[in-house]
Amino acid sequence: MALRIKSASDLIPEQGGQPVRSIVITTWRSGSTFVGDILNIPPGSFYHYEPLADFGFKQVRSGADAAQASHNLRHFLTCNYTDLDHYLKYSNKEKWPLRHNSPLWKFCNNSHLCRKPEFLSQFCSLFPFQTLKAIRLRLNLTKELLEDKQLGVQVLLLVRDPRATMQSRKHRKWCPGNPDCDNPAHLCQDLVDDYNTAIDFRREFPQSFKFVRYEDVSFDAYNKTKELFNFFHLSYDSRAVKFLDSHTGKPMSSSQGKYSTARDSKTAPIHWRSDLNWDDVDAIQKVCNKALSLWGYELAKDKEHVRKFDPVGKLG
Repeated sequence: MALRIKSASDLIPEQGGQPVRSIVITTWRSGSTFVGDILNIPPGSFYHYEPLADFGFKQVRSGADAAQASHNLRHFLTCNYTDLDHYLKYSNKEKWPLRHNSPLWKFCNNSHLCRKPEFLSQFCSLFPFQTLKAIRLRLNLTKELLEDKQLGVQVLLLVRDPRATMQSRKHRKWCPGNPDCDNPAHLCQDLVDDYNTAIDFRREFPQSFKFVRYEDVSFDAYNKTKELFNFFHLSYDSRAVKFLDSHTGKPMSSSQGKYSTARDSKTAPIHWRSDLNWDDVDAIQKVCNKALSLWGYELAKDKEHVRKFDPVGKLG
């Protein structure tokens, strides 16, 4: 479904326009940094990077946290930074949520402007492309946003093989001791719940909801990026090709760091096969059997099989 605009001002909130609003829903270490960076290739992008970071290392599923999270997301998507004091205090102290928004970070690094809701609201309103990545919110909580036709959001659910996700989380010092991060049973129950919601959403919101596996994006980066750009009403051009040329098809060097998105996209998603020992793989599979099956991932049979099998099966 193409956008119907007569001029650039039709997309700029500050000029009374309706911006392109894109949401990526996933969880920690599931490929969202790479996908988020892809969606921020077009000029004029404003990146709401992990806007629920101040909620801590937990998943928001229901209750008071869910109500607050939904309230906050609507404020971010409409460039309304009033009543976001807790987030502003956190982001200005920790800095990293702001650092990923390149246009904004120029004003945040050495000033107090990014503590001021008035500045943030006005600055955000200059951008025609509003991208939001949430890794602490489960998919069911986006329904109200999808139902709001005036808001006009496009929602992508990004999933990854839980064995790969758990392998990646092992190397993060902030994960141990937080059950929503270090317990595969929590992760896989969320994957099951998100799958059930995704099937409903695909029927209810066929034009504004989509799901994709990280492995499929990695294995076929150029074609899948074209698909994502089309879904999000973005223009796939030479900038996207240049980004993919520099971020796929090559091994990650030690100097790039663990959060770099430049890597060999053909092997990185299945690196867990050699990094996890069999006991870890077996333990994850026992609590994730249903999630793996629903999302089209194959089971490893034993410690010899796990090193050579193709874990990414067909997704129905």
